[in-house]
Amino acid sequence: MLALPATALSQNNSEASFFNALQLGSSQHVRYLDANGKPLDYSDFAQQLQQRRTYSMTRDRHAGLAVLRLRPAGAHAGEPGRFAFGRGDTFPPFELPSLHGDMQRLENFGGRYTLVSFFFAECAPCMAEVPTLNAYAAQHGEMNFVAVTFEDASRAQQFIAAHGLTWNVLYHGESLTDTLGIGVYPTLMLIDPEGRVAGAAVGMTMSDDPAKRLNDLGGWIEQWKHATSRPKS
Repeated sequence: MLALPATALSQNNSEASFFNALQLGSSQHVRYLDANGKPLDYSDFAQQLQQRRTYSMTRDRHAGLAVLRLRPAGAHAGEPGRFAFGRGDTFPPFELPSLHGDMQRLENFGGRYTLVSFFFAECAPCMAEVPTLNAYAAQHGEMNFVAVTFEDASRAQQFIAAHGLTWNVLYHGESLTDTLGIGVYPTLMLIDPEGRVAGAAVGMTMSDDPAKRLNDLGGWIEQWKHATSRPKS
């Protein structure tokens, strides 16, 4: 995303003016995060923007939600900060195009667990885990399965054609991956039925055999589900 120029902030640093400059609309519910993914209030966020910082923004205009995260000093799009969304955190809103031809949002996946795989076309471990992802999805029709890439539709289609991924694939996801802080691929995240992060892990070891990969994936997901279903003390 393009950052709001520091001059605009210095002239009028009200949050309403910031919304107008971003064309978010006055009804937006916005969360601000620093480069480490920690919450900020608007005044601190605006102050850091004046120091020539840039940010990523992922949003769902239909739901009126957005998350803005500062990038590390000197970083640009595609250079995320550290991974920052842990168990219990609300997953960031998004609206991304799907290879099915429609625009999909986080709210489309509510009510069921959703497993998300972040990949890109030239990622060898991403290629290697496709059979495991397909096998797990075939056994768990009660869940949603979404693969997200920062690349365009053509690159995503090439990956699907070459490796046979059967999942729902969303593309142009750079703003989402930057906001999450994903810098290692593949990364898997499980979202619970209420839209919170249930667990996350870097993809499976390429040297493992297919049966072990499938068993490991199933074990991770069951652990994550169990951890999020336990009552809080």
